[in-house]
Amino acid sequence: MSGFLAQYDSLGTARKAIETLREAGHEDLEVFSPVMSAELEEALGIHSSPVRRWALIGAIWPAYFIIIFEMTILFTGLFGFAGVLHHTRRPGRISPQYRESFSVDRYGVFVPSGAATESDRQALESMLRESGAVAVEVAE
Repeated sequence: MSGFLAQYDSLGTARKAIETLREAGHEDLEVFSPVMSAELEEALGIHSSPVRRWALIGAIWPAYFIIIFEMTILFTGLFGFAGVLHHTRRPGRISPQYRESFSVDRYGVFVPSGAATESDRQALESMLRESGAVAVEVAE
């Protein structure tokens, strides 16, 4: 999938860029961050983790007998782990847009541009640069 990968050196500028992109109608963003951030999740419109639903599915067993209770604990853990694998797209390959600096001190925002016209692509690139990106690159 082709698009633009913007790198930001602070959490605040990355958050503002995400909000600006979402206001402009770009909903399918992929964000890379060196640490978990509730601010980025809020900017992306993520309100709660869907993983807990997977754990609940694994825990819906009647707890009348000891073995069933033990199975409840087992299935809660297994389904929770399956939910984490599913929602983090693991096991699988690392995203081609990932850069080593995203694990150290940079924040990354990938915006797919797919079948956009050339003028739309130029407008998107200038929007990323104006939002305070340290670097913007075309990612294939």
